This record gives sequence, structure tokens and C-alpha cells, in this order.
Amino acid sequence: MRADVTAGSEADPFLPDPPAEPAPRAALWNIQALRALAALMVVFVHIQALAVMAGLSAGVFEFGNAGVDIFFVISGFIMVFTTARRPMGSIAFLLARLQRIAPLYWSITLAVFAVAILAPQLLQTTRPDSQHLLASLLFLPFQRTDGSTRPVVFVGWTLNYEMAFYVLFAMGLMLRRRAMGVLLAFGALLALVVWGQWARPTSAAGAFYSTPMILEFGLGMLLGLAWPRMTFSRSAAMLLGLAGAGAFLFILAAPALFPNGERFLSFGLPAFLILTAALALEQAGFSLAWPWVRRLGNASYAIYLSHFFVAQAVILAARKLALHGPGPALGLGLLTFAGVAAVGLGLHYGLEQPMDAALRALGRDRAHKARQLAVPANPYSS
Repeated sequence: MRADVTAGSEADPFLPDPPAEPAPRAALWNIQALRALAALMVVFVHIQALAVMAGLSAGVFEFGNAGVDIFFVISGFIMVFTTARRPMGSIAFLLARLQRIAPLYWSITLAVFAVAILAPQLLQTTRPDSQHLLASLLFLPFQRTDGSTRPVVFVGWTLNYEMAFYVLFAMGLMLRRRAMGVLLAFGALLALVVWGQWARPTSAAGAFYSTPMILEFGLGMLLGLAWPRMTFSRSAAMLLGLAGAGAFLFILAAPALFPNGERFLSFGLPAFLILTAALALEQAGFSLAWPWVRRLGNASYAIYLSHFFVAQAVILAARKLALHGPGPALGLGLLTFAGVAAVGLGLHYGLEQPMDAALRALGRDRAHKARQLAVPANPYSS
């Protein structure tokens, strides 16, 4: 079965018809599992104090940073995958991504900012700076007084990359041929990285947007473009699965093996291989479709944005109680992950989904009213 057209708009009579593309596959449960894994990996980064409590080195959980790289590769893939299934224009795409990303992030950002005003002793470095707040809400990099480029909700730095990537991707959607749009976005990412390596920009924004890490979005896009045409036998999928497992083991060891290595090489390329393996296994019939994995995958965004609240609460409690040793550290670690999952699921189903549903309903109402206004009034009606 093949799709009739690409994601372009109306046909141009002066150009040949674009080649048909295979219809993208519908179910990708393994990506949901990878989302859950990526969100929980990041938790390790913020419980390193528990590792020290257990007698381990402070950097033993640095591998958890790779959760972000997995997210970036998935993001590049999903943007191509979803726009192939449901073609849309650039503005509609950006509005849809903003509706998906912003409400929960803005809610948590405003809550943290309120804490910075009312109870600053509960926060470490965040201060009630209005310029900082505005930059955070606009998804723009902001250099703090401590030299770091972090928004009010410090884990939100990844969303600054996400939104910039969405803008580039939206530019690619302006082209009639979807493949050319993807290649345009990839070329823009590559050009930024090349410029960054050559110019070595000193400005916060220049350094931020030219890191090789942004190529992870590009790898995901290229995989999304190739995926509808990719077929794997069960044996090939199993081999790729083994390669993906090896890539994950490499991620676990990379911080120790290459402490100053380039992140794109240590985490980005292995993340690409892991995603490719997950897709190949899915195609061959090996998928993690367990309900609890799917729920964690659905809640991965909420887990990512809220996990540090739980982690910090557990660490502060451990310090208050002067707990030490491997036993208490292990117990507190398990408690942290359970709490992170519970809070993330609660936020997803209790806040994120209702806000998304309300915004969708509002959009439908406005579209309905717009259609009604567009219908000429009947002068002969009473």
C-alpha cells in the first residue's frame, strides 16, 4: 500500500507528480518504551547525592544524561513520522507543537518562579528575575549569573533545543516535497554545527545553538524518512537488537571511558542505533506493549519536567536524617523512582491531559465558529 502524495500542499501543474511513498506504520510501542526509559535515565543524574551516600563516586550516574539524547533522536523521528501520517502546514505544525509542549512547562515554570519569590530558601540558584522568566516562557537561552544557560525550570534547557528544532522543521514543511524539507532542516542543523566548530562563538545563544548535540534531531529525521521503506527479517532484527543492546552498554560505560568525549559520539550515535534497533524489532513482531510501559511512555514528558522535585525532596530528607551507607541509599533510590513515576503519572493524567483536551476543544469551537461566519447569510431567511 502506498500513499498518493507527499506532505506538500496543492499539486503544481508545472512539476511532475511527486513519487508515492509507502504508508508509514501505525503502532510504535517500542518508542513509547524508549521514552519511558529515557525519562527514568535522567533521574539518575539528579540522585547522584545518593550514590555518594552509598560510597560511590559522584559521577557514577552520568550515563543518565543520555536519556536526553535518546529523546532528541526520537523527536526527530516522530516529527517526520507524524507529519507523514497527517500532513500539515508550517503554522499548524508549530501551533500543534506549542500546544503539546507549552502548557505543562509554563505551569511548572510559573510555579517555580512563585517559589523563588515566596520561599527562595527552597531553591538553590534560581532567583526571581523577570528577564529570566520571560526568556524561559519564550524558550530562549538565558545565561544565569552563575554562567550556566538554564531556564527557570533548569531541565527545560532541552525544550529550548526542541522549539528551535520545530522552527527549522516547520521551514522544511514549506517545501512541496517532504524529503527535500527534511533534508533542508538537516542541512540547517549541520550548517549550525559546522559554523560553531569553526567560529567558536562566545555568546550564550551562539554556543548553545551550534553544539553537535543538535545533529541528534537530524539523525532521527533521516531515520524517519527512511523508515517507511525499511524492511527487516526476524534474524536481521535480532542482530540489530543485539547491536542496540551493545549501544546501550556503551552509553553506560562512556562517561568512564571518555570523560571528556564529545556527547554526540558518546550518546547521540548510540541513541540512534538504539532507536533503529527498537524499530526493527517492532517490525519483526517484538514490541513492549505492556500497559504500564505504555503509561510511563505517555507520561514521559511530565516525568521529565517534574522528576527533580521528587529527587530533591528525597535527598533533602536523607541529609536531614543523616542517612549513610549502601542500604539506605538503595532504599531511597527505589523510593525516588517510585515517587517520580507516581508524580509524573499524576501530572500527566491530572493536569497535562486535561489542559490538552481543553485546548483541543477550544480550537474546535473556534474552527466551528469560523466556518459559521464564512457561510453567507441567507437574505431570504426570517
